[in-house]
Amino acid sequence: MLSIAICDDEKIICRQLENILDEIGKDIDQEIETEVYYSGEELCESLMRDNYFDLIFLDIELPQINGIEVGKKIRDELNDELTQIVYISCKESYAVELFDVRPLNFLIKPFSKEKMTAVLLTAVKLLDKENNFFEYKNSNVTFSVPVSDILYFESHGRKVNIVLSDETKSFYGKLSLVEEQIANRDFIMIHKSYLINFNHVTEYTYEYVKMSNGQVLTISQNNRKAVREKLMQRKQRMRHDK
Repeated sequence: MLSIAICDDEKIICRQLENILDEIGKDIDQEIETEVYYSGEELCESLMRDNYFDLIFLDIELPQINGIEVGKKIRDELNDELTQIVYISCKESYAVELFDVRPLNFLIKPFSKEKMTAVLLTAVKLLDKENNFFEYKNSNVTFSVPVSDILYFESHGRKVNIVLSDETKSFYGKLSLVEEQIANRDFIMIHKSYLINFNHVTEYTYEYVKMSNGQVLTISQNNRKAVREKLMQRKQRMRHDK
């Protein structure tokens, strides 16, 4: 699923974008979820609450906080280089100002379905969403976390903790379902309570692994052989890559 935000103070433009995106999603067989914001402040508040979007269609001529300022907040304050930004405007004279925000594209109103399709296909290719993000829900809101940032998943009662280097996020779920969701990635179950990203393993023995945040996790007896084989394969692969 592609999560898209539309930010424009003209409701007609927002509806037009939603309709075109809905048509394109059906054409390219891509599930799309859209959220609409009518001001830069509203979008910024949402992003500050950890709402994540793969792609943002962002009007430049917004009152108070304009689109360029919103883009700079995304890049500089939130340190977000993954979200793709497509600026929209009635004017064509913003090339220099947009340079620092590193947008994916710049579209002039009114929009053509052909250009929108090209932009969306490029965004899907860049995001490579299926491989790069883990999605989970909290209070009916969908969140995305870059898989490469996840050290490990931890089962804790009815919740699953997503342990990152500087914080922990939680959601209600089962570790076994998480394992299915990220199958064929660089993760392995070392214990009924731990599903680790072995790219973040800094030290390991037959009985435990040490993660990049310094946390030591026990490998259950039933999983020791499989874990050892997986880690040895990774070690050999790293040597080969060198």
